Amino acid sequence: MGLDNIWRLTEGVEHPTMSIVLYGGMFSGPGKDTCESFRGKVYSDFIEDLSGISLYQDSIEGEDLAKILSSLKQFKELTESLPPGYRLLKLIYSKLPNVSEDNVDLGIEGLDDLITMFSKYSSIPGAKLVSWY
Repeated sequence: MGLDNIWRLTEGVEHPTMSIVLYGGMFSGPGKDTCESFRGKVYSDFIEDLSGISLYQDSIEGEDLAKILSSLKQFKELTESLPPGYRLLKLIYSKLPNVSEDNVDLGIEGLDDLITMFSKYSSIPGAKLVSWY
């Protein structure tokens, strides 16, 4: 099984449109222009190592969503400031000590999309990210 994370919005509020490619959850997938859910299991260690916030919590909202977004942006800035090579790898693995190599790759590949998704949802009043597993 594993973890899916699902975005819950106040009744009557539409999910934002976005063109992103993350591992989809129950309510996401090819051909959709929203990201109502995603496979949290794939990104959980990556996000927790960067932000200290677990995607396995029952509900994440407000300040914690903003903290995840800020942590993702800071990590992107750090990785972009170094040229490819040993120093970049050393930085990545020092920031992500609990993430398997495969999940580091998936997190880095999805970094811009994670930033887009958390940016759009964290700006919606009352948005929550809930866990389903």
